[in-house]
Amino acid sequence: MSIESTLAEIDSDLREGRHGLARRRLRGLVSSFPTDLTIRRRFADAHRAAGSAPDEAGRWGYLSEDLRSHEFRKFGRRFPDPARRLALLLWPDPAHNPPSTRTARRRLAILYRHATGADPDWPDHREDAAAAPVLSAYEFEPLDLRAGITPVRAEYWV
Repeated sequence: MSIESTLAEIDSDLREGRHGLARRRLRGLVSSFPTDLTIRRRFADAHRAAGSAPDEAGRWGYLSEDLRSHEFRKFGRRFPDPARRLALLLWPDPAHNPPSTRTARRRLAILYRHATGADPDWPDHREDAAAAPVLSAYEFEPLDLRAGITPVRAEYWV
């Protein structure tokens, strides 16, 4: 089954209220195509459609342009360890495999740096790889959801 036909099935599942089945199909697509940002965005949308688990919407929408701030915060609160959050994104080889969009690259670079203490090695995207500011856990709000990165004071790592 192609990506397009699977996405059509997912749309049908969501229209019919079969949210769990839609999420299982999307999980399979992410397993097969882990760097496809469209599939990840659709996974976040499926969690939103179900009206539950904003932390999971934050997880799957983390690299998306349409990530919502409350979902981002819920994901960070549920998994406060940046290494755990990085692992949960299921992005293959984040040290050497940059996402296709600038926003996704910058967000992944920030998380990678906070998880590992190093910048990712992306020769074709050095500026994005180095985008992660060095801040304490209490000063780190890693993104302006519209444009990129905005450090602000926070009481917890979000």
